[in-house]
Amino acid sequence: MRSSTRKLLLILSFGLFACAVGCTGFFVNPTLSSLTIGPQDQTITSSPLQTLQMAATGDYSDGSQQNLTGKVLWSSGTPACASISSAGLVTPAKTVTGVCTTTISAASGTVAAATTTVTVSQGTPTSITLSVSTTTPTPASNVTFKALAVFPGTSGQQDITSSVTWINSDTTDLTLTQGSGTGTISGSATVGTTITVQASFGGITSNSVTLTVQ
Repeated sequence: MRSSTRKLLLILSFGLFACAVGCTGFFVNPTLSSLTIGPQDQTITSSPLQTLQMAATGDYSDGSQQNLTGKVLWSSGTPACASISSAGLVTPAKTVTGVCTTTISAASGTVAAATTTVTVSQGTPTSITLSVSTTTPTPASNVTFKALAVFPGTSGQQDITSSVTWINSDTTDLTLTQGSGTGTISGSATVGTTITVQASFGGITSNSVTLTVQ
């Protein structure tokens, strides 16, 4: 009887060992598949000083996730705009004038780095002045907008065209792309159509410019 029990235990032990060696995923550490970071596309100010805490999340081969904020390699594409610590804290540079942007990256091993853009503003503008290359565009033509901002403690204007949010009364007849000051009038725009455009940044909205299609 004892011999039979011993044999049974040996068979069970061998089976467990074989499974440990051959069963998929058994005793195998999951591998990092991808990284995500956030919050995405944020704006902070250098005066008053605002910092931004980033977070990194790792997605693993077994479907699990882990907080890797303190374990990834953080970097800033433009340290003169903002730097980032090993713990993921973004700090604006003291020398920022107007508006700048930097690409924040998180890397770990051979996994593709995760990125986002952080915009640093000198502060909240006291005013934004919007101008346009022509107020009488023709169908299928381009128009160029420029947004100039005055920041606290400065007397000059800073070009923030690439950082504003466009407020467009007619998105059918005028296409405006975030990050660009160039707009395109639709080829099917009707002569006499009026389009009002404003630029907004940091909660401040510019004057309105009105286009009349000719």
